[in-house]
Amino acid sequence: MKGSLRALVVAAGLASVTALGNVALAEQTGAAPGAAGEYGHGCPKGKEARHGKHFLKRLADKLGMSPAQRTQAKEVLDASRSQAKPLMASLKQERHQLRDLIHSGTADEAAVRAQSAKVAALQSDLAVQRAQTVRKLMALLTPEQQVKLKELKAKWGAKHRDHGMEQE
Repeated sequence: MKGSLRALVVAAGLASVTALGNVALAEQTGAAPGAAGEYGHGCPKGKEARHGKHFLKRLADKLGMSPAQRTQAKEVLDASRSQAKPLMASLKQERHQLRDLIHSGTADEAAVRAQSAKVAALQSDLAVQRAQTVRKLMALLTPEQQVKLKELKAKWGAKHRDHGMEQE
């Protein structure tokens, strides 16, 4: 989760459909998935959410989103945040249990597989929830804004490809 989710917080137009989902999650949980901390990307705790809000505003500006679209996007993200929060808490707990099991030195393969399956199931639930959020956010955009978003995603992906930061 740390390395795979990256910045799942952002919103209504994101730098990509997937980037949108990732950014939305970060916005939802108040943290951006990544390397530092459980879901951070190297920022001191709490700053991840601010990055998401600034990113959302800049993205909304670049896409030319109307005030109504921005309000609707915020509502979608707020609802998604409330759904993601308990899943993220459970995922954190299950990941810690998996880590402790692995490092116990006494775990057998079946136990590790069983705990890994719990982690995978929660990651799957979060991925589905992100996809639903992205679908709702994309539905708020005009066809022109959707095209612009895809262009921004392509540009972002090309810029970050050599840094291991491409969006899933």
